[in-house]
Amino acid sequence: MNAGRARLRLRGTALGAAAVALAFVAVAGLKGIRSRGPAEPDPYDPARRAQTREFWTHYRAASEARMRGDVALAAASYRDALRIRPQHEDSLYYLGNCSFEMGRFDEALEAYQRLVAANPTGSSRGYVRIGLIHACLGPEPRCDLERAEAAFRQALALDPDSGALLGLAEVALLRGEWHRARDLFEEENRGNSMSVAAPYFLGYLRWRAGDAPGAWTWFREAVRRCEVRKPPVPWSEEGDVKASPELRWRALASQSVLGEHWLRVRQLAGEVHLATDRLGPVPFVE
Repeated sequence: MNAGRARLRLRGTALGAAAVALAFVAVAGLKGIRSRGPAEPDPYDPARRAQTREFWTHYRAASEARMRGDVALAAASYRDALRIRPQHEDSLYYLGNCSFEMGRFDEALEAYQRLVAANPTGSSRGYVRIGLIHACLGPEPRCDLERAEAAFRQALALDPDSGALLGLAEVALLRGEWHRARDLFEEENRGNSMSVAAPYFLGYLRWRAGDAPGAWTWFREAVRRCEVRKPPVPWSEEGDVKASPELRWRALASQSVLGEHWLRVRQLAGEVHLATDRLGPVPFVE
C-alpha cells in the first residue's frame, strides 16, 4: 500500500516537472518569436520588385525635372515616389525644396516636418530648412525668429557642418543683435574658408560701424571667394545627376536666409580693383 502511494507521488512529481519544462519551453519560444519581430519582406517578390522599379522611375524623373528647373513637375514626381515610400528622406527633402521655391511655404514646412519625424536625430538638413522657412523674408513669410533659432540650434547640435551656424548668425542680424551677429559670422568664417556670406556680412557690420576700409577688406574677400572655379561633380543625392558650379552656388544661397543678397556679389567677381584708394562707397544697404 505504502509502495503504491510512493509510486503515485513519484509519478505526480514527474508529471509536474514535465509540465514546468513544457511551460518554460513555450515561454522561451514566444520570447524568441517576439525578439525576431515580423518577417522581413522578400526582396525577390515580383510585386515588391515592380514597386521598387516604379519608385525609382518616379524619383529619377523628379530629379531630372528639378535639374531642368521644372520644380512643379519635380514636386509632382516626388509625391508619386512618396506614395510608394512615404519616409524616403531625399524625396521629402527635395519635395520641400521645390515647394519652397514655388512659394508654397506651408507645403514645404509639412515636407520638412515629415523628414525630421522620419529621422529626428539624423536629419540636420530638415531642421535647417525649417529654420529658413521661419526666418523667410519672402512675399508670404512665416516669420518667427524664435522658432527659426530653435531649428538652427537643433541642426547645429546634430551636425556642426550643417550650415546652421550661418543661419544663427543671420537670425542675430535680423534681430539687430550686432555684436552677437559679428561673433557668429566670425566663427562661421573661421570654420568655412569658402563661405561668401560670412565676409559679406562682416563687411556690412564694419560699414554699419563706420569703418569703410575694414568693410572693404571683408567685401573684397567675399568677391575673391566667388572667383573659385570647379568642374561639375556628382550631386550629393541618390541617382547619377551632375551639378554645375552655377547650380552649386544657387544651392548654397538657398541654404541662407539672406542668400539672394550675398549671391549678387558673384556679378562683381574679377571686376573689383584691389587698390582701395580707387573705390567709392562700399555697396551695402542696411
